[in-house]
Amino acid sequence: MQKGNALKVLHILHKALLMGQIFFAALCVYIIYTKSIVPSASGLEKVLQVAALILTAVGVYAGTTIFKKKLILTREMQTDARQKFAQYRAASIIQWALLEGPAIFCSICFFLTGNYAFLALSIVIMFLFAVMGPSKNKMLTQLQISESELDEL
Repeated sequence: MQKGNALKVLHILHKALLMGQIFFAALCVYIIYTKSIVPSASGLEKVLQVAALILTAVGVYAGTTIFKKKLILTREMQTDARQKFAQYRAASIIQWALLEGPAIFCSICFFLTGNYAFLALSIVIMFLFAVMGPSKNKMLTQLQISESELDEL
């Protein structure tokens, strides 16, 4: 990786994960809207609603908690910015995975039942995912490193 590209690579990874969620949800909408497949699990709708809400709550809570704990440990590290960034990247990927799972699950539930409430929940999760994207200012604040150190990554 070239010098100064670490943040750019992390940003591209985040956008790729987000676009995957969006494309999958869009594909599910297209299939349901065009009636290419008739939803077959409408009897499981209530169970899937509870499961989707619990999975979403756990994903958001666990992702945020793990990210914050890893961030605190990273700040306390007595190492250079490159190693701190590696820990930050790992924490970010864990947080994103814990959000992406519920978003995809909700899209699958929509596909199985045809209930647009699942799609709405998936969109809300994707919005949260988008807000949690990396930025230069966020990293400077969260890692408590200087701008010159960040530019060196």
